[in-house]
Amino acid sequence: MKKLMIIFCLSFLGSCGTEQLDFEKSKWNESVDGFYKYRESMAKDLMETHLEKGMTYQQLIDLIGKPENFANLEPNTIGYTLMEDYGWDIDPVETKTLMIELTADSLVKDYKIEHWKK
Repeated sequence: MKKLMIIFCLSFLGSCGTEQLDFEKSKWNESVDGFYKYRESMAKDLMETHLEKGMTYQQLIDLIGKPENFANLEPNTIGYTLMEDYGWDIDPVETKTLMIELTADSLVKDYKIEHWKK
């Protein structure tokens, strides 16, 4: 009985968090009041099965749209907001951003998710 309770608790805890969805271009840019509904849930599939190092900037834009304008980015780096949480504050208390590094020839060099929390 004790083992069954432990397995149940671990299963429950493992199911918490963001639901993972397959990437769909039509939903990627869907937003409500400036907040993207599906990006965080699609990010893993996007990175694992759709983004490729060496793809051109135009292929990237065709796949996921134009990036947002962020201040203070490293040269040849663009970003896509995955999630922003403001809590009860006027400023964000947590953000997740898909950062894509480009070569001098505008080819995808690398990509990662940056997670910031206050």
